[in-house]
Amino acid sequence: MHKPPEDRFLCAKCITARPFATWIRKNGRLGQCDFDFDHGKRGSVVAVNEFAIHVDDYFREHYQLGEEESYVTASSDNVSYRQRGSPLQEILADDLCSDSDAVIEAIIENLPDVSHREIQKGADPFYDDTANYESIAKVEARQRAEQEEYWYERRFVLQWEDFCEKVQYERRFFKTKELLDSLFGKPTEYEGGPINPIYMLKAGKMIFRARLFDGDFNEQTLGRNPETQLGAPPRDSARAGRMNVEFIPAFYGAFSEDTAVAEMRPSIGEEVAIGQFVLHRDVKVFDFTAFSRAPHDNWKAVYGHTRYDFIQQMEDEISRPVLPYEKQRQYISTQIVAEYLKEYFGCEAVIYRSSMIQDRSAENRNIVMLPRTGGFISGDGSPLRYARYEVKEIRNVTYQVGRSVF
Repeated sequence: MHKPPEDRFLCAKCITARPFATWIRKNGRLGQCDFDFDHGKRGSVVAVNEFAIHVDDYFREHYQLGEEESYVTASSDNVSYRQRGSPLQEILADDLCSDSDAVIEAIIENLPDVSHREIQKGADPFYDDTANYESIAKVEARQRAEQEEYWYERRFVLQWEDFCEKVQYERRFFKTKELLDSLFGKPTEYEGGPINPIYMLKAGKMIFRARLFDGDFNEQTLGRNPETQLGAPPRDSARAGRMNVEFIPAFYGAFSEDTAVAEMRPSIGEEVAIGQFVLHRDVKVFDFTAFSRAPHDNWKAVYGHTRYDFIQQMEDEISRPVLPYEKQRQYISTQIVAEYLKEYFGCEAVIYRSSMIQDRSAENRNIVMLPRTGGFISGDGSPLRYARYEVKEIRNVTYQVGRSVF
């Protein structure tokens, strides 16, 4: 008469992995092995259900249900998903060093798990003959590697976030240069190559600057002195901006009329004066859009640049939309960067993508001429010359709605 699986005995010859065989000899008693009579009657044996409890402790300590991973096949570009790891029976056969399917199956049948009643109440069984399991140590190693890869791939964004945190909430005047040095690197790292974020913007480039009409600024006051009215504000009227602090003027412009107007955030029916200015001489700029706007056939030069990863990650950070109530705090970081680029990189202007026009196929770049003592227009050594202006009425405003944030 055959014994029920839980009443059967196995011996140390059934399980040859040393830790488990030692456990059987230590906790067993002399008896007959029920799985292989050739193993004799004088060895230590333990009941299958008793040994299964020991195996359960081991398995739960070292294994978990396999995590899901995505993959594609050579015949299809569609993404599929599968469970990592190996079946329970395969793992136990390897770890217990047993070549007896009957022994492994008996152990699996006796592994303690949730009851059928608990399953009916919503509990999930741990053991599943259709599932895969993987080593917890391997999972943790993979997670560490993924975290390290994630940190490495986003290292400049994380450094930037750390810099912003420090200057906004901790300190603003001490050791900020060291933080930016570690972020931007040395000026020599930007030298060479056909595509470079630091270059001379050539004279003759057209730059647009817009201003909304209001109670103090109308077509009559504009007509009297358009160069002054559309230029950078005077010192006493200069408000804090993305790249300048209060009372230190900077000249904000754009490379297209649409971008210049969009930066004003006008409403339908409002009138906007658009000034056109011409770059009078070459100007050294730091262009955060240099790589993203590079021609496709220059991809090798772009990817090969020593500061490619930095610029790609920083482009979005520098151009990030800032809500009105956040400006005072959020602009601190970029204002410091502007002074840093002027002082230590010798740049007169910074080019960045407009936060108001996300279409990268459009000319959506802004340029800010960094503060200078000699003025921006028509003075000795000034970089700009006033050309003309137009007044236009806003007829339409278009919003593109993204995904829900909840």
